[in-house]
Amino acid sequence: MDATLYASLKKEILKSCSTEQLIEIEEEVRAVLASRASEALIATRSLSITACPQCGSTGNVVGHGRDAAGRQRFRCIKTPDGQGCGRTFNALTGTPFSRMRKPELWSEFIGHFNLKSSLSKIIDTGIKISRHTAFRWRHRFLEAFTPKKPESLSGIVEVDEKYFLRSFKGHRGWKRQKPPEPRPPRYRGSGALLPGLSWQQVPVLTGIDRNHKHTDAVLKSRTTAQIIEKLAPLIQPGAILCTDDFKGYATLANEVEAEHRVIETPKDTWLTKAVGHTPRRKGALGLGRVNSHHEMMETQVNRIFRGVSTEYLPNYLTMLRFDRHQPADPMKLLKEALVSPYG
Repeated sequence: MDATLYASLKKEILKSCSTEQLIEIEEEVRAVLASRASEALIATRSLSITACPQCGSTGNVVGHGRDAAGRQRFRCIKTPDGQGCGRTFNALTGTPFSRMRKPELWSEFIGHFNLKSSLSKIIDTGIKISRHTAFRWRHRFLEAFTPKKPESLSGIVEVDEKYFLRSFKGHRGWKRQKPPEPRPPRYRGSGALLPGLSWQQVPVLTGIDRNHKHTDAVLKSRTTAQIIEKLAPLIQPGAILCTDDFKGYATLANEVEAEHRVIETPKDTWLTKAVGHTPRRKGALGLGRVNSHHEMMETQVNRIFRGVSTEYLPNYLTMLRFDRHQPADPMKLLKEALVSPYG
């Protein structure tokens, strides 16, 4: 649009449009700007395409026109020596955003992550997507936002597990006479059927040091082999490993050549409850950091989201990185998700 026509149109809008029409124009302009910002990030990702996301071949990727949305498409050329697959793809193929629609709403949707809003609250804001779409988008974005594990945990490292009930929330197996587990359905607020720790609990292993670096991992069960698999590559030799008395942690400490300290929880008696515990000595070893992290984890999973399916538990742990008190810029988060590479 040339400058003269734009000035004339702007003057006419300001002069003649009603308040309702101006609000409608504002909403349309905001949607167009959000859509173009998302498409610009997708175009930026297109510039970094060097390998086929479907076969991993490099050096055989060429441009292959544009799709209906105007995005660049590519083809992986199949060569006589067996390189390449011959298939086409775009910048989002093989990422959590593959085949996602309505890019103009992506940044608005991400804005709800900081608030940890429920699906009902998100829909009530008037965003033009269904509840089912909101659920799928939540997990697609969380998959993209999954933070990388720290390269190392050093110094004083606190390690412990947090247990959540194994959940099949949303599963229709019991109604269809095909239960996913040999037990009756469990309703909200009810506990495990078996006493103590059992296969009905899912352990989440956490390692955290005093440099604010931490890692979380959902385990199938608490075994020495799984603990070593998740933490041995991260804990540096010479670290001080603070844990409970589970024997697997002693094996882990020997594996990584770390010093092992078993932290015993003080047992309360009627007298200690009456007079209070002795003040904690500053700098003393303990499990305070990891316990605090687990408290936030439990608050989010069991209180804010009212329990989550075990299948999606790793995604909800990703939401711990979003600070409710310091909302991040949605476009910054979207840029982080779209431009970053995927394995």
